Formats: sequence, structure tokens, C-alpha cells
Amino acid sequence: MAAPLLPLASLPFPSEAPYRIDQVMAAPAAMGLAFVALVLNAAAISWAARAGAGRRWLWWALAGLQLLLVTGFFTLASWGTSDVTKLSHFLAFDLSMVRGEPFWTLLAPLLVRLPYRMALAHGLVVAGYAAAGLLLARAWSAAAWGGWWALLLCGSPLMRNFLQNGVSRQALATLLLLPSLLWAGRLLAPGTRLRPVAVLGAVWALLVHNSTPASLTLALLPRLLASPVGHSLPQRRPGRRTLLLGLALLLVALVLLLAGAGPVVLAKLQAYISRESYFHRYPLSVAVGRLQLAMAIGVVLTLWRRRLGWRALLGCGLSRQLAVFGLLYLLLQRALALDWQGPLLSRFTDPVGLFLLVIWLAWLVRHRCLWAALPALVVTLDHWMLELLPSSLTLGCGRNDAFLCIPDRWPWQIDYGPVP
Repeated sequence: MAAPLLPLASLPFPSEAPYRIDQVMAAPAAMGLAFVALVLNAAAISWAARAGAGRRWLWWALAGLQLLLVTGFFTLASWGTSDVTKLSHFLAFDLSMVRGEPFWTLLAPLLVRLPYRMALAHGLVVAGYAAAGLLLARAWSAAAWGGWWALLLCGSPLMRNFLQNGVSRQALATLLLLPSLLWAGRLLAPGTRLRPVAVLGAVWALLVHNSTPASLTLALLPRLLASPVGHSLPQRRPGRRTLLLGLALLLVALVLLLAGAGPVVLAKLQAYISRESYFHRYPLSVAVGRLQLAMAIGVVLTLWRRRLGWRALLGCGLSRQLAVFGLLYLLLQRALALDWQGPLLSRFTDPVGLFLLVIWLAWLVRHRCLWAALPALVVTLDHWMLELLPSSLTLGCGRNDAFLCIPDRWPWQIDYGPVP
């Protein structure tokens, strides 16, 4: 067990990033085995889905185990990241870090009592992404793919900043907007009571992170592209109730902005445009490029297998959604490569990446080519098994804020620094 370089209480905690990381160690063998357990459990979920209706409980039991494994893995792996360290320290006495985000302000007294504090909160957020993959697989009659889709979502290089950099607050807000995307794109079968869930999720997201208005606009964009035909059955066009729900949501958003979030959002927007210079470049990584190529291969294989032509694609609302979000992600990548408004635009690469991945899976389901997701799954697992986990052997844990630097002691032994 590695000893911390410096006790946290021996120096004043930094007021600006990068925040000091200590009380950490590298454990590549243990984390490698934990990830293998995730892969094996995903395979067990596939087996359980084919075990017959009498054993449906087994699928749910293994799905629950998958969520526990994801929570534990990402709780430990995110312990050494800067955002997690910052919030674990400051939420105990200074809530200015979450100004304009009432959810975190109200939850702060609970968060500082959790084992590993914000690291466990982040693990739970990532488990929410895994749960989305499992539930979508059930909803789309693809239960055997549930465990694999969970790994695709929570391990995807497209969400590198959210899920492997500890950006828990915006990651949760974006996850809460997923029902809005499903409703706007008509991605679930008619009869699914999705609108109340979408409205509730959107209002909740507005309380979670200041970026929600922009992310909500992205989530609702498919409504302009979707066909009047739903995922598999005819669906009614938006009626008066839908309009009233939309107006109510807009009113709630306006009230929240006027109540205090508005000035915070405007101040941050001005800072990102005029003063900030740092931004992450994860979308430009080789891993993201390989995943984009694998997803494109899946599309080409589906086109070949189903003999789909351009007319069929142009008439398919789901194909239009896939094309628009794929183009959006490419434009964001180009903007980051040219260093154009990077501090602002880099914060929306993960939401677009999540929505793109979900729409892509829905498109494969729509055309009954689930096997075409295999190249993307192989690329994602390869990124973890052959790159991320082996590279943790060389991490300077305690000297930087690397993902996969885990706690070197039990939760009750952690020193979070002095409270002023």
C-alpha cells in the first residue's frame, strides 16, 4: 500500500484547479480483475436472457449485480480525479462551487457523509448510465444485449470527460434528459407513458446543472427530425396535452433562471467565451476515432444486410436523427481541433456523444441488425483492456489527477482536509 505523499491537512487546499490529489495508489491488477468481472457478468446477462421466461428473475438479479459492480468500479477509479477531490473537500463548508444548482446544495449534507464522498456519488451516476443501457435493451426486446449496452454507455470513449474525468454534475443532468430524447425521437413504442417522465427528468436536470437549457435543446432536436411513425407502431402527433406540458416546462425553466441560476449561467458563459483558455481534447483522441469508425461499419453492414437505399434512409426519421447527431459530433470535433470556442463547446461533446450512441443503437434495433454493434463493442472493450487498464501501471498516483488512481485506505481513514 502506497503512503500518501503529503497529508491533506498539512497544506492549504488549492482554490483553483488542478486540485491536490493524495491518499491514492495504483492497483492495476485489482482494477483489471474488477473490469473482467463486469465483462463476465455482461455475458451472464446474455445467457440469462435466453434461459426462458421462467428465469426472468435471473436476468434482473444479474442486471442488479452489474449495477453494483459498475458503482464499485467507478467509485474507486474516480477517487483520484480533480473534480471529485474538489467537491469532496468544499461541499463540507463552501457551496459556492455549486451556485445555481439547488440539487447539489440540498444534497451536500448527505454527500459529505457518504463513504468516499463525491467518489461514491460519481459511481452512482455512472451506474445510472449502465441502468439506461439495461432498461433500453428490455424496452427494445433485446434483453440479451443489456449487459453489453451497459458497458457501451458507461465505458464509451464518447463520454470520456463525463465518466472518467469525474464531471458528475453535468453527467447526471444529461442522463436525466435521456427520457426527453426518447420522447422527442419517438424511440419507444406507443403506449409508453414517457412524457411525464421526460418532463420530470427535464425539470430535475434544471436543478442539477447550469448547462441543462442547452443540453435540453439538443435532446429535443429529434422532434424536428422524427417521422410521424413511432419505433414500431403508429403514434399520434403531438396534441394539446403535449403543448401544455412543453409550456409548463418552459415556464419552470424561466422561473428557475430568474430565481438565481440566470446570472450564474451568464457569468459562466462570459467566462468560457472571453477568459477561459483550457478545454479537454478527448473527442480528438484515437480511441474516439476508432469508435466512430466502428459505428460507421455497423451502419454500412446494416445497409448491406437490409439492402437499404438512399430513398429509404431519407424517409426514415431515425436515419435523419442519426445523420444529424453524427454531423454535430464531427462539427464539435472540428471546432476543438481549430481551437474555436473550445472552453464552451467542449462541454457539449459528451451530451452529443451520449445522444448519438443511443440513437445509433435504436437505429440498429429498428433495422433488426443488433449484431452490427459488435465492432463498436470490441473497440470499447479493447480500449479498456489493452489501453486504459495496462497504462495504470505507470500512473504517478499522488502527483497528478489521473483516473484509475484508487483510495489507499478505508473510507473512515480518509482525511479531507481542514475546514476553515
